Amino acid sequence: MNVHKHTQTILMLCHDQHLDRRVVAQAQSLISLGCRVTLVALSFGAESSREVTPEGIDLVRIGLAKIVPENPTYRAYMRRQQSLNTILNWACNHIPVFRSVFNMAFRVASKTNRHCYRAMLLLVYRNCRLHDPLPFRSAFVNAAANLEADVIQVHDLPALEAGVELAALRHVPLVYDAHELYPEQKSFSATQRRICSNAEARLIRHADLVFAVNESIAREMASRYSIEMPRVLLNAIDPPAAFDPTLKYNLLREKLGLSNDRRLLLFQGGFAPNRNLENLIAAFSKVATTDVDLIMMGFGTFGDTLREIASKYGLLDKRVFFLPAVSQSELLQHSASADMGVIPYPHVDLNSYYCTPNKLFEFIQAGLPILANQSPELERFVVQQGFGVARPMHCVDGIATAVDYAFSRKEISEWRPHIQMRRGEFDWKTQSIAYLKAMQLVLNSGINGTNVALSESRP
Repeated sequence: MNVHKHTQTILMLCHDQHLDRRVVAQAQSLISLGCRVTLVALSFGAESSREVTPEGIDLVRIGLAKIVPENPTYRAYMRRQQSLNTILNWACNHIPVFRSVFNMAFRVASKTNRHCYRAMLLLVYRNCRLHDPLPFRSAFVNAAANLEADVIQVHDLPALEAGVELAALRHVPLVYDAHELYPEQKSFSATQRRICSNAEARLIRHADLVFAVNESIAREMASRYSIEMPRVLLNAIDPPAAFDPTLKYNLLREKLGLSNDRRLLLFQGGFAPNRNLENLIAAFSKVATTDVDLIMMGFGTFGDTLREIASKYGLLDKRVFFLPAVSQSELLQHSASADMGVIPYPHVDLNSYYCTPNKLFEFIQAGLPILANQSPELERFVVQQGFGVARPMHCVDGIATAVDYAFSRKEISEWRPHIQMRRGEFDWKTQSIAYLKAMQLVLNSGINGTNVALSESRP
């Protein structure tokens, strides 16, 4: 990387607490070429903090106490609360003898005000679980006020308004990386989806460069917002140095005490509702292929519910086995120990229908054949690439039929060597080249006149 005048600083904004693998991978690619990366994300507690991560990212965390909603409902609530404070102070100063009575009345009035606020949120957003879907503008603008930036890159919609404001104030380019179709989340009410859609439609036009996670989402965004097709940047990973794709791993059977004649179907990742996991487990009461077992390797409190379902069907520790999640450094060795990986996600929203989850690329790097629910992107990566099969997985019977079908295919022995041969096409090193080429155009277009040439070779 040739740098003239000064080293470029990329200021990233991300509303997550746990740093997404995609964010860290992009930052590492930039850092490896001599750029500085400052990432503003959310803290796990009330207080803000700053540190340098092992990857070399200057990480600024925003304390949760500073996430203040800016919607009219919250502002009205705060105005009422301030009026109550003013009345209490006046009363206590002018009639101090009744101070205890005034304090009690203030507590009752404050509690009533809070209940009124929550009722108004429900009325406005039509959602009992979520409130303001985009409360982050002021928090990110304030946190980034004194941070250097030659380019601002926003990860996902919640921080986009702040990114647009900061880029305009500093006269620097803006990059938007859409990790998903954010407005299309099942957990949102129709009102919240409309709020997010309107915000993204208004703000995305300010971006000099837009990334999307796959072709279907890129096309949907281009059509929905009448913008140029976003650049596709896959959620690919690089295998850890300790992983050898030529070795035959057997960690799952060793940990569970299973014999080598048992074939293993692996689900790995978070245990959560709306992922079809309940049906996946129940389906093994109907899977006719008797030598196939299901391994659930993951994390999350919903795992207790899944164990209860397995126990209800008499499958727990018989045909359905649970293992805790393992670190990224050990993940592929465990993945490669299975005979097939499963991606059963149901089409509960447009994101699920267009999904290309992390486990897809983990399975590919592990050389593991894949059984997936039918959807455009999984068909593209699993079926069209010859990495496995996609079948309808919308109910218990459908999943059982899909498992039997997948394990009966004659070409099953061809899938693993084919994936191992082509896995290099789907690693982050390959994606990084495309990412850096796109970023080079933005870096070189900076209004501050700095000129940076990024190497096209693999970092």
